[in-house]
Amino acid sequence: MPERETVRADAVVIGAGLGGLGAAGYLALAGHTVVVLEYHTVPGGYAHEFKRRGFRFEVALHALDGAGPGGWLGPILEDLGVTDRVEINGVDPFYTARFPGLELTVPADLSAYVAKLKAAFPDDSGGIDSLFAAIQRVALDTSRYGMERAAGRRPTPVEMMERFPDMAAAFSQSWKAFMDGHIDDSRLQAVVSTLWGYLGLPPSMLSAGLFSLLLNSYHTTGAWYPKGGSQAISRAIVDEIVQRGGSVHFRNRVTKIEVEEGRVVAVETDRGLRVEAEVFISNASPSSTVELAGSDHFDDVFLAGVDRDVPALSNLVVYLGLDRDLTSEGWHHHEYFLANGYDIEADYEAMVDGDFSQSGLVITNYTDADPGCAPSGSSVLAIMSLAPWDCQNVWGTGGDLSGYSKNPDYLRIKNEAADLLIDRAESVLPGLRESIGVREVGTPLTNVRYGLNPKGSIYGRQQTVENLLNRRSPKTPIPNLLL
Repeated sequence: MPERETVRADAVVIGAGLGGLGAAGYLALAGHTVVVLEYHTVPGGYAHEFKRRGFRFEVALHALDGAGPGGWLGPILEDLGVTDRVEINGVDPFYTARFPGLELTVPADLSAYVAKLKAAFPDDSGGIDSLFAAIQRVALDTSRYGMERAAGRRPTPVEMMERFPDMAAAFSQSWKAFMDGHIDDSRLQAVVSTLWGYLGLPPSMLSAGLFSLLLNSYHTTGAWYPKGGSQAISRAIVDEIVQRGGSVHFRNRVTKIEVEEGRVVAVETDRGLRVEAEVFISNASPSSTVELAGSDHFDDVFLAGVDRDVPALSNLVVYLGLDRDLTSEGWHHHEYFLANGYDIEADYEAMVDGDFSQSGLVITNYTDADPGCAPSGSSVLAIMSLAPWDCQNVWGTGGDLSGYSKNPDYLRIKNEAADLLIDRAESVLPGLRESIGVREVGTPLTNVRYGLNPKGSIYGRQQTVENLLNRRSPKTPIPNLLL
């Protein structure tokens, strides 16, 4: 057993994902001493990287929204010291979507995007205008509501309907129902919904309010990508925390949240570190937080809510280092969405079933937005599909993750799935397979290994209409333990 060491701080943050780092950064900014405990060797959670033979691979980020002038993210990045440390560049065109008989390259600018949609679907011009006008009304209502909350006012449900009708209506229905009020063409609905995978649910299940805000943010303040990848942002926040007197401890997995007389008094890690504080913030999942503290410290209503959570889908990612420069070849697509058809619900079911021959996928050429991620004359490419935890009996492991990375069934299943994605990507990138110099494959089990996320989820619990209407409070029944 490691020798035990006890330290004291104002606040402890469990987990150095962006949520934990953001909380710690603001605590440090307010003058509090904060200790961040992270079980991985690097900060960022999904906002991190790995390197192989001169290639730097982005684990998860595709593009930031809200980082441009007037965006929601810009002030946060400035507060947390990122703006002064990291160069963040615009991505425009934002992405290309390929459907049967249609390929649409989408600009970041809203008016240009709407014009492209009208050119592709001229019979639906009025409906397109109506849809995006409604999206902007939702965004305006949400902005006004946020200002009221920031001022300490909390409207009642009746006041919400009266004063923020577009926001209230959008968050009370699915994205499919929202679109049905403006456009009928199922092909157009699929094209407008291309980014649904960014939130992990198909239009019939996804909150219209959330998707409206995502579309509005990307197309009014732009799409952005940091030079050096997402881990440059994570490291910048860590630097700001340390500069303000805080500390971030890696390779320290929290093993216990110690509760006495109804309050948390300390946390302990597997390296013998014990940290006492007044406030504790968990960037771990709610279920993991309950397990660390002990379920007897939480009331039945809270525990029932945690038990009802359904983790969102995970993903399958094929990371490729190529010995060819796709950008110089004219492949200027930062993101390239490839769909077999216009039926997103069927696409989602294929993902749930682990049918990677039919699931939609996205190809990301990181070299186009961040050339330094690959050696000269080379490229970094990632091919991603959403994926289930229980694919082929939990990827051939039966749920036993001990030594899974050497399990022959796991290796066979993940590589067969990766080959399917590569074959499909090759339909738009001829000669892809022959140019592969480095290949790594990430699965839901990989996400658990490095991020401890339940079932490898990349979005926490599902972002359904019900879950967005009944968002979990950061407060827990333990008054000084926050999520």
